[in-house]
Amino acid sequence: MDTIRTVLSLLCFILLASPVWGQSSVIVIEGGTLIDGTGSPPRPEITIIIEGNRIRQIGDRLSAPAGAQVISAVGKYIIPGLIDTHIHSRGPWMHRLFLAHGVTTVRDMGGAVERVLTLRQEIRVGNILAPRMFVSGMGINPRSIQALNYSSHREMAEKMVEAGVDGIKVTGYTPEQLKEIVEVAHANGLLVYGHPGPKIDGRAPGVRLAVEAGLDGIEHSNGIIEDAMGEDIPVPGDFDATRRDHLFRFWYGRMHHNFDSEKARSLIQLMVKEEVYYSPTLVNSYRHSRMPEELAADPALRYIPEGELDTLSRFGEEEHQEWTQSIALMKKIVRQFHEAGGLLIAGTDSPGAAHPGWSIHQEMELFVEAGISPMAALQAATFNNAKVLQKRTRTGNTPGRPLCRPGHLEFQSAGGDPQYPYDSSGDQGWSGPGSGEAVGGKSEAVRTLSPESWSAPSAFQISRFTGGTILERPLPIHLRRIPAIIGNP
Repeated sequence: MDTIRTVLSLLCFILLASPVWGQSSVIVIEGGTLIDGTGSPPRPEITIIIEGNRIRQIGDRLSAPAGAQVISAVGKYIIPGLIDTHIHSRGPWMHRLFLAHGVTTVRDMGGAVERVLTLRQEIRVGNILAPRMFVSGMGINPRSIQALNYSSHREMAEKMVEAGVDGIKVTGYTPEQLKEIVEVAHANGLLVYGHPGPKIDGRAPGVRLAVEAGLDGIEHSNGIIEDAMGEDIPVPGDFDATRRDHLFRFWYGRMHHNFDSEKARSLIQLMVKEEVYYSPTLVNSYRHSRMPEELAADPALRYIPEGELDTLSRFGEEEHQEWTQSIALMKKIVRQFHEAGGLLIAGTDSPGAAHPGWSIHQEMELFVEAGISPMAALQAATFNNAKVLQKRTRTGNTPGRPLCRPGHLEFQSAGGDPQYPYDSSGDQGWSGPGSGEAVGGKSEAVRTLSPESWSAPSAFQISRFTGGTILERPLPIHLRRIPAIIGNP
């Protein structure tokens, strides 16, 4: 469990739109605007001095040591590496897309535990160039328990802990079963998070009972709405809750009809009181409000291997209209949770529901559309996510501790658009990623991979949206062209 304890020192950094890395052991980044991830105001004209693989000093207009390689970040913004706390690893093609979009850390949320733990170790020792990975293992539910030949929810939780997971995901349980899982996890310093529903088929008890049983985090935006319904919505006579298309067409997409705002407010207050984080994965649900032809025309699909994903919604116009209303309600809940002081984090459920890399930018954009400031949206995808990955049960964290600080090599420098400078008041955007990557952490060996010239930042097409930007056409990644600081934690 050392991974959780050292997350802030081990998170990677990405340096984007930079010149070729030289041989100097000291690198100085100067002239950029630092956003440290805490919500503090941006610090302009900052200087960052890096020695080896450690940040040695951060300050205003510091003098570069003799012989240092100096990189100008004028017109750029230095931010913590982005974190996606809800992904499902399916292959190396995902790693490249994450890095291309500034995602330096991910949390795998369900997979064969031996496979993902092996992948985590390969990344740790530098055999695979990829974002730092945290592992949940296979979600605990009656089907996974049976498939793995365990006798109970408790036994599966114990086996996950023995295997070395970083947290435990649950997707099917009663309150009593969840209490047993939580007892095992908390005794070993791990968080328990996952789905609070669906309630309709008895798969899970809902948000209130799950939180009361000790759940540490709610994944997806459907759960609060389901537990806040005044009464169940009518479903067709042939409705089958075990069929995913039925569940999303006739249940999740229409729950807004019987929504009780007072019940929702009560659930939010309970979550905030019990320090339960909320990862709404809005981008996951947003796809249902888009028509199939719109999704099929997404330029991001050109970078997804053929046969890997089926992200196209197969609903008709009526279902899309229903989902449009549901998405609006989900955004309202996200805003209310944030305003109530809850710990909002950012995950995407990619791939399948969302494209790796692109989707964390889209998730932040949806947060802004929900009424959250760009600064707070960025904080959700950096500092808040790191707090959850670092957090050991409910012991809390050091408030206001910045991610970009001396000793912690973990940031990215994003090319800025002079027409849209960053404004912490929330009415301006922030810039998307540029064109180069490097990753590293505490006490790591340095390895340089073919330091060739980078493609020009103009290879990216950036579109400005309300409060943010997303990448329309990313630069394809070629691993031999990525200079990287990689090593064994």
